Amino acid sequence: MSDEKPYLYMVEVKLEETDNEAIKLRRTLQEEFNWNAEIVYREGGNQFSARNKSTLKQYSQYQSIKNEEELGNIKISNYDVGEFWRFEGGRLIFTWNEEEVFFEMPLNWQFEETHHDLFQLAHFVLVEPWDKTVLDNWNPSRKAGWRPGLAFSGGIDSTAALALMPSNTVLLYNERAEIPGQLDHTNAIRFFDNFEKKTNRPVIRIRSNHERLRQLKGKNAGFSSDYACAVQCIILADHFGLDSIATGMPLENSYLFHGYRYRNFNKSRYWNRYAPIFESVGLPLYQPVAGCSEIINMKISEHQGWSGWAQSCIRSSKEGFGCGGCWKCLRKNTMMGLPFSMSNEIETFLSKKPLKQAASTLYSIQQNAISSEGINIVKKFPHLKPFLALELDFLLFHHEPAMELIPHKYRKFTEDKLEQYVLPMTRSALTKLKRFDLYSDNE
Repeated sequence: MSDEKPYLYMVEVKLEETDNEAIKLRRTLQEEFNWNAEIVYREGGNQFSARNKSTLKQYSQYQSIKNEEELGNIKISNYDVGEFWRFEGGRLIFTWNEEEVFFEMPLNWQFEETHHDLFQLAHFVLVEPWDKTVLDNWNPSRKAGWRPGLAFSGGIDSTAALALMPSNTVLLYNERAEIPGQLDHTNAIRFFDNFEKKTNRPVIRIRSNHERLRQLKGKNAGFSSDYACAVQCIILADHFGLDSIATGMPLENSYLFHGYRYRNFNKSRYWNRYAPIFESVGLPLYQPVAGCSEIINMKISEHQGWSGWAQSCIRSSKEGFGCGGCWKCLRKNTMMGLPFSMSNEIETFLSKKPLKQAASTLYSIQQNAISSEGINIVKKFPHLKPFLALELDFLLFHHEPAMELIPHKYRKFTEDKLEQYVLPMTRSALTKLKRFDLYSDNE
C-alpha cells in the first residue's frame, strides 16, 4: 500500500581495520550510497539514535553562494577593515587604541576572501566592554556556510558539546600565546593529539595574544567578552564554511544567572542581544549544552571515553591531571569524589557573595566537603551551610527549552544525541530550577 511506512534496517559491523580505514568506509557509505553510518569506538553496541549525513550537497551550495559573492553581490559596508586589520607574516593583526594583538592563521587562509562582516563582528567581541560603537553602522550581508564550528577548549563542557554535534563540526582552539602567566596547554594539546589519532578529525589551534586586551584595562588576561572565546571561529568562518558557532556554555551560565538565580534564558536580554547579531551574518549561535549542568556534561564526557583526557583545569602541566588547587578543580574534582587542595584562590571564591557558579559548586561540595589537608568547607565557610541543605537534583536532568536555542538545521540531531545521556527535567525538577534564587532575601 502507498501509505505504508518504510522499514528501517540497522546493521552493526565490527571492523578490525585501523581508525583511518573505518572512517573512509563510513564516508563511502554516506556519500556514495546515502546510507547513514556511525563509528563506535567501544564494545557493547550502539543505540542508533542519531546519524551523521553526507554534506556534499551543502558544500556545493555553499560554493555557489561564495561564487555569487565574488561576482559582487555584497552590500557595501561602512566598516573600514583596513583601519583595524592587516595580514603580514602569517599573522592577522588587530589594532585598537594604538595597541596590537595577533592571530596566527592557517597557511592557506586568505585575508581577501574573508567577509568584512566577520572582521567587524570579531572587532565587536574583542572590545565590547569598552567600545559600544563598533556595530553602529552594522549592515551585514554574509551568507551562511555549510557546517558548524565549535570554540573547543578541551574542557569538560566543550567536550560534552562536541559529543552532541555532527561529525563535520570544525573544532577551533584558542591557544593563548606570548602572555606570561599560569595557563598551561599541556593537557589540552595531549587531548587533541589523542582525539585526532582516534577520530582522524583535526583540532585547529589558533595561537593568539588577544586575551591581553583585558590587561590593557588593568585586569587579568582573559576573554574580553562572553564570545571572545569564539573569535577564532568568527575570523575563520569563511575559510571553513561555517554556518553556526557553538560554545560549551552550560546551564549554570544560561538558565542560572551566574549560577545562583534562575532566568528564562530564551527571553533574556543576553540572548536577545547576541543571538540576532550572530544570526545576521549566517552564524547563529549553537549552544548544545545550554540546558545541561556541569554534572551532566561530565557524565557525557565520561560516556564518550574522555575521562582523564578532557580537562577543565588550565594550569596543570601534569598530563591527565588538574592542578588540584584552582576554582575549576574544586568543582570538577569534588563532583567525581577526587581530592582538592584548599588554596588561596578557592578560599577567595568560597568567601565571595554571590557564590560563583553557585549551583554546581554547592552540588560538588555536597559530594565532598573535605580537602586533602582535612579542611572542612562547611566549618570554614559557615555562611554556605544553609545552601548545602538545598535539593539540587534538578542538575541531573536536561532543561528541554534549551533545544529551542539550537539552529533548526541541527536541533533534531542534538536532541537525539542528548537522549542517549540524560532524561529531561521532571515537573518537580523544573519547579526547583525555577525557584532557585540564593540571594533574593538579602537584596
